[in-house]
Amino acid sequence: MSKRRSGDPTIKDVARLARVALMTVSRVINNQPSVRPATRKRVEAAIAQLGYQQNEAARQLKGQRARIIGLIVPDLSDGFFAICAHTIQRLARQHGFMTLVVASGRDAELEVEQAELMAKRMISGLLLVSSIQDPQPFHERLQRADLPMVAFDRPLAGLKTDAVLVENRAGAAAAVQHLIEHGHTRIACIGYDEEVYTIRERIDGYRGAMQQARLKPMVAAGLGQLDEVRAWLGRVLASKTPPTAIFTLNHRTSAQLYQALAERGVAIPGQVAVVGFDDFDLAPVLNPPLTAVAQAPAELAARSMHLLLERINRTAQGEFEEPAKILLPTSLVVRSSCGKHV
Repeated sequence: MSKRRSGDPTIKDVARLARVALMTVSRVINNQPSVRPATRKRVEAAIAQLGYQQNEAARQLKGQRARIIGLIVPDLSDGFFAICAHTIQRLARQHGFMTLVVASGRDAELEVEQAELMAKRMISGLLLVSSIQDPQPFHERLQRADLPMVAFDRPLAGLKTDAVLVENRAGAAAAVQHLIEHGHTRIACIGYDEEVYTIRERIDGYRGAMQQARLKPMVAAGLGQLDEVRAWLGRVLASKTPPTAIFTLNHRTSAQLYQALAERGVAIPGQVAVVGFDDFDLAPVLNPPLTAVAQAPAELAARSMHLLLERINRTAQGEFEEPAKILLPTSLVVRSSCGKHV
């Protein structure tokens, strides 16, 4: 950032116009909660009137953190993470922060490098959807970053940090139970990325519901491409006991399964019933509309952002608490891909 020009307003000018102490202006700029609402309003009005802009370079030289929130997600082309990023950027602006958003490409090493680079820029805090499968080699490096940090969607196993997660296991179990209530006993589970926390939880929820009903689980969790879904479908339909229902682990697999079934002329739900984890924009307009487990990415992101802001403020006050863990529920959106209850 360029140096402040001699004619630019200073923090002293803001304090003089707002009729407050320099420390009060500093507390407002740093979003500290100890300022009375009326005083905060007066300071913010003075900042706007003068066009005051804080010199971030000077802030870093003084060891102060920049008013920037870091956000690392696996893939910004994924609609789920795009909604999360949009929500976080909106809330950050409302609280006077910029957002530095990067995608890790599901590369654990790159993810940690990005976190370290952000820490060197003296950002205020970090929101992270982690792609780390084996956390041990990365623990020390993440701890050294010394950042207020909130993991969301997936926890950072073994690292003491706040986390906001979704009830993936319960959501999957509810979807399978819905199929069982329709009379299905041969229910397959398909998807990909079984090493990822969310997918593992969904598989566990599926297995638990199947075992509770004394049914045999059928899991194929390595189907990342349409051709792989097509090949799997060909094999199971040719078997003596093909599944009469299929539970998909994510929205991408749901779309691929619908295409593969349509290509073979398999009727949904007449020949095969389908329930998917992840509701998505096209689910209601598919033929037939897909019954799906719905998450709330905007709420997930908002809860994570508010938790991080709380952590940033408490850290600034020298207060340290045990990490919080928040679990958000899912809901089953019933459409017509399973048919009507008998």
